[in-house]
Amino acid sequence: MSENISNALLGIIPVIGAVITYFLVPWMKANLDSAKLQQYREWASLAVKAAELLWKEAGHGDDKKAYVTGFLDRMFNSKTPVITREQIDILIESAVKQMEDASPRAASGQEGRNL
Repeated sequence: MSENISNALLGIIPVIGAVITYFLVPWMKANLDSAKLQQYREWASLAVKAAELLWKEAGHGDDKKAYVTGFLDRMFNSKTPVITREQIDILIESAVKQMEDASPRAASGQEGRNL
């Protein structure tokens, strides 16, 4: 009787392993990837805000972008490449858009006016 139980357990273990591999691993990867993406977005947003504080006057868009790109590249790609330059550019554009949408001028409909 105990030999039948041990044979049944030995037959069930590979099935459980397959189920874990098929369902649990992709679910965990997706959740970890979305958490990492959220972290990248937060750092990009902070870097864009820092660049805005460093260069308050107009006409320094290239300097700001170079600063943020360099910062994010050093932060995430210092040991091994994690994100590409194109991905960094997309993160920066997203952070800038989010900041512009949240600004008081955008909320009051005064975009583009000189006050």
